[in-house]
Amino acid sequence: MMNCQKAERLISKLVDGRLGSRDSARLEGHLKVCPSCAELLSEYQKMKNFLSDLKITGVEPLPYFEERLKARLQTVARPSLWVALERWYAAAVPVFMVILLILAGVLFLVQPAEVQMSQSELLLFQNQNPLKDTQAFFEEEKPETRQLKLLFAGLDSQEIIRRGKQ
Repeated sequence: MMNCQKAERLISKLVDGRLGSRDSARLEGHLKVCPSCAELLSEYQKMKNFLSDLKITGVEPLPYFEERLKARLQTVARPSLWVALERWYAAAVPVFMVILLILAGVLFLVQPAEVQMSQSELLLFQNQNPLKDTQAFFEEEKPETRQLKLLFAGLDSQEIIRRGKQ
């Protein structure tokens, strides 16, 4: 289905005699269902007929009109590259700022979960020796005593783990 804006462009081409057959068929279909575009076609045709009936004759441009027009067109400043970049920046900077604000908001709202550290890591973080408790076991002179202390320390840590699970 054609919209009225597209139909208006095609109506202008139809009145000028520049409309192709495929577009002409599409425009005819639109004009059948759209009374405002049909009215617009009628007005354009009336205007064209009125202007063609005027038959203005004997009107000549002023002397040297063409040369003066060309000279004036050459002196008109063309937009520079900087003007185009300024227009682009005017549109790009606000978009960039919005994206930056969204990213900052997302980073602020999505904070990483608290990292669980082992007891050894906590002791190292606090500049304490993590082997301080176990060092006494290894300083025992008798191997039997050392082994018994290590065995009971292991049983104690398992008991703590079991209590934590319950």
